[in-house]
Amino acid sequence: MPVAGPNLMPGMGFMRRRPAVGAAAAVALGIWLHPFFPVWPLSGAGVALVVLALAWRMLARPYACSGFVAIALTLVGVLLGQMEHYRFRAGDVAAYATDTPRLAQVELFLDRPPRVISLSVGRGRPLPPRQVTTARVTRVLTWDGWRDASGDVLVQIDQPHPRLAQGQTVRVVGLLQRPSPAVNPGQFDWAKYYREQRILASISVPHADNLTIVSDAGLGALGTLRATARQLLATGFEATQSLDHAILRALLLGDSDPEMRDVQDQFRRTGTSHHLAISGMHVAVLGGVVYGACRLMRLRPRLAVTIMLGFVVVYGLAALPSPPVVRSILLAVCYALAVLGRRGVDFIQLLALSVLMMLVYHPLDLYNAGFQLSFGTVLGLMMFTSPVSRWLVRGRDPAPPDEPVLMKLGRRADHLMLETVLASVVAWVVSMPLIAFHFEQLNVWAVVAGIVLAPVVFVALVGGMMKVVLTLLWPGGATEWAWAAQQPVRAMRGTVDWLATFPLADVPFPSPPVWLVLLFFATLLANLRPPHLAGLRVATRVAPVVVLVALFLSPFQTRALRIAPQTGSLRVTLLAVGAGQCAVVEPPSGRTVLIDAGSLSLSDPVRKCIAPFLRSRGQTGLDTIFISHANVDHFNAVADLSSAYDVREVLVGPQFREQCAGNAPAEAMLKALDAIDRPPRVVQAGDILPLGRDTSLQILWPTPESTAPANDVSLVVRLTHAGRSILFTGDIQASAEKQMSAEPGLLECDVLVAPHHGSSEATTAEFLKAASPRAIVSSNDRTLSRKQRDFDALVGGTPLLRTNRTGAITIDISAAGDIHIQPFLTGADKPPAINLPNKQKTVKP
Repeated sequence: MPVAGPNLMPGMGFMRRRPAVGAAAAVALGIWLHPFFPVWPLSGAGVALVVLALAWRMLARPYACSGFVAIALTLVGVLLGQMEHYRFRAGDVAAYATDTPRLAQVELFLDRPPRVISLSVGRGRPLPPRQVTTARVTRVLTWDGWRDASGDVLVQIDQPHPRLAQGQTVRVVGLLQRPSPAVNPGQFDWAKYYREQRILASISVPHADNLTIVSDAGLGALGTLRATARQLLATGFEATQSLDHAILRALLLGDSDPEMRDVQDQFRRTGTSHHLAISGMHVAVLGGVVYGACRLMRLRPRLAVTIMLGFVVVYGLAALPSPPVVRSILLAVCYALAVLGRRGVDFIQLLALSVLMMLVYHPLDLYNAGFQLSFGTVLGLMMFTSPVSRWLVRGRDPAPPDEPVLMKLGRRADHLMLETVLASVVAWVVSMPLIAFHFEQLNVWAVVAGIVLAPVVFVALVGGMMKVVLTLLWPGGATEWAWAAQQPVRAMRGTVDWLATFPLADVPFPSPPVWLVLLFFATLLANLRPPHLAGLRVATRVAPVVVLVALFLSPFQTRALRIAPQTGSLRVTLLAVGAGQCAVVEPPSGRTVLIDAGSLSLSDPVRKCIAPFLRSRGQTGLDTIFISHANVDHFNAVADLSSAYDVREVLVGPQFREQCAGNAPAEAMLKALDAIDRPPRVVQAGDILPLGRDTSLQILWPTPESTAPANDVSLVVRLTHAGRSILFTGDIQASAEKQMSAEPGLLECDVLVAPHHGSSEATTAEFLKAASPRAIVSSNDRTLSRKQRDFDALVGGTPLLRTNRTGAITIDISAAGDIHIQPFLTGADKPPAINLPNKQKTVKP
């Protein structure tokens, strides 16, 4: 921060040398605080100007001056965050969108290339491909005709259009609505994510015929550069090499591809996903290769740096504009300009300057995990790698002047290995809190995996760059260049597959408290200016280690407090999985039980819904999974959960294995369970499974003699706690409903999980009368069927919550027997919470 030179106090030296560090920290703090300030932009700007004027008056008093400047910059950060978050033009397309889909006709300009994605649900159930992109809205059709509009919109086309391309203006007819929010605790919030990208609406186009291409303005210079780079990389790759080409494109240009989903998961499991993202290594490799080539041609250093800078800028424009790309390019440009101007280079100052420029351009990037990981990891590497390296080699004998060449090479190789290991350790330590906070994951082999994979990635990166250049210079050899570039990529895949087989390759790790994460980075930053006193200096160095240990222990401490026996409450969460069902039972004993785990709506129910919820609850393992019956929407997540969460047992009904015969997804699940030595165990009517002192599960149906289709031999389970009960009914229909309703008292419950996703049968009225629930909950898809609407009419005055409207539904039963049912989604148009005091009948197994 700017301070007066003559009266500069000794303690202000650091801020004088690195003013961008303080400025970036103040602006970032303001952006982080912007939701807590009133949205008064003019008043805020006026206050900031007044504070700057006070700073000017305090030039003779460095500490006071810097304090006022810091306050002013913090206010600037608040204004930047609020303008990015809240300020939209009056004609923004969001004004035409609601939470409910509405038919609309919109004119769009495609400023980004559309992508075709193919989804698969569970095991072996492919869904048709969809075309997705984001586009700029130009006009909207209203009752008064076409009106000019603005803003970006997410476009999803259920049937891909073969001629759709970047640079076109199109008119689409589809369903316009706001992006969907998270519907389960811990789930990724797409509405929040898109809002940070200033996208407040999405339009779903059901058919390619609903899209008309109005004009094609072309790609422009920048679009042509990007398209050409990708074409040069793609030429020569055959269809059988598409996966390796997709990996190389992600590595070199930052493009994501749906085909890489499984590969990305393997990289994530091994803690090496950063190798698939563009980083400073890409720019360093390119700059080093270009600079080295220029020097071999005996060009002067300053000319070589200029040529290198040109290549780096072109590369940055050709790659996607992600935070790592922008950061790396800014650092490279600043470094090159400093060299050309014969100025000293302070890399921490340059890093802070690039942070400041990026936050001014796009303030809400501060909340982005990629932004935080990118800058946090680089700062840690700059601060700690070299000092720790010097500390480790202190006391070694210096190299003699006449040292043999082989010994000199060995010494350099030893130093390079030490630097590599230290860099990996520092990067893991610095990034671990952010990875745990954002992704709730911990990989104990991340350091080893990163070191093993780094040279392979380096070779693959150089091979990809050479592929583009050689194809440009000699197009006829594109096939050979593609084959050569493919080999290191295949080696990458093989190495990652091998690393993924290690035990503890992916440990679920609950998110630590945000204040601990902030404290960790505050203690790291304190080492930028260590105190003069020896004791305080040691404390400053040790503080990050202490906070890191607390970060490791905090989730388990939170979990221990949460499941403490004295709470005595049972928690059941019916997750919103669309067409499917999954209920998570958490008794006071600490055991965790799942009743069904499947979905036809989610392409990966474990990764997208169930695992985020479990991690949000601090659960790192599962005790038991019940599978009600052999329908894929009730079990297609079981195999993955059993492997990832070390499930102790999987329980099924007597007819389950018989019904799996000829059912490919069910057979695949049984094979996967057998492979991990978890074959399903059969339970039947009359079995009771205790879950604690006052909690138990009783199997009511089916008996071994029951013969019926899969739905009617679903497991019917009654969960009892503190004298209250919840009845889980699977997908039973008329036959099972009729037989159980005939037994007096068998079905009585306080809360009913509606049979067959809340569908009506001829026997449903009798079934509801026999169960006499005080409240009903149901897991179902977004759109209700006729039978489901008939069920709604049958329940009468009994409260009914459906996950399509409420999101996840949480049922809490206290030790006193009071029941509280809380929907995850709340609002004026949402059903309210339900309270059922303990004043009615007690159900005992």
